[in-house]
Amino acid sequence: MNIANFSVDETKCIGCGNCVKVCPGGVLSVGENKKARMADIKGFGWNGCWRCQHCLAVCPTGAVSILGCDPKDSIAQTDIEESGRVVRSLMACRHSCRRFKNQNVPKKIIDELLDSLTNAPNGGNKQQVEFTLIDDWEQMDRFRQIAYKEMEAQAASGVYPEGFDALSYGQMKGWEKTVRPDMLFCGAPHLLIPHAPLGSGTPVQDTIVAGTYFELLCASVGLGAVMMSFPLDTLSHMPDIWKMLNIPENHYTGMMIGFGYPQIRYFRGVQKTMDKDRVYRPFETERR
Repeated sequence: MNIANFSVDETKCIGCGNCVKVCPGGVLSVGENKKARMADIKGFGWNGCWRCQHCLAVCPTGAVSILGCDPKDSIAQTDIEESGRVVRSLMACRHSCRRFKNQNVPKKIIDELLDSLTNAPNGGNKQQVEFTLIDDWEQMDRFRQIAYKEMEAQAASGVYPEGFDALSYGQMKGWEKTVRPDMLFCGAPHLLIPHAPLGSGTPVQDTIVAGTYFELLCASVGLGAVMMSFPLDTLSHMPDIWKMLNIPENHYTGMMIGFGYPQIRYFRGVQKTMDKDRVYRPFETERR
């Protein structure tokens, strides 16, 4: 069964076998006619098509189509030197944003960022990560006020997020006068929460990778973002408020990402370097 809608333009296929070598499901081969072909499959995933589209991406002549995707519609590879410079610049110039404008990011931009996240690495290309999104700053502000009021009430009763006590909570509170106007969500007008079902695949790694890629994507379009764990720990003591987010109980959630237009502009990247004793080379003596 050709449920993956795999097709080959035999006038273009040169029988190089590259698609066979990159197929994680092992369902491709080069036939006697020296053209690529797919075995009959009954499903997707193990022992079937992984829906990764590697075959389409690796074909030098654009002969392979799969899942209804035309190779002509794919994004072309960028020049390595240019793409390397841009990625390094984004990584050096991205910063945790703790002051945002009370302004909505257009839904078109947010949708484009989410579409790009389908290309983030994930175990077995299972695409299990789901996203809880608050994309209206007024809705976010209402949610913030509800959670903040409860956080303050719990603190007054001596209940703090994991890892915090009266002193550290007070320090966080004090930073509202300087660094962040809102200790809970950093005043972010929007919130994205990646989460994935436990029990199959790699939900922990997948959600962390998705969040990391999203933060970098925000930087690529001039948005500020901050990856937050404090709100997760805080909301863990507020089951009724947590339920407002409609995240299934069996889902892993490792972070929240606040994002929006930043109040403060950064003019240059930072100059961090890697400490040599943070890098371990277990077989260094063998190389010598």
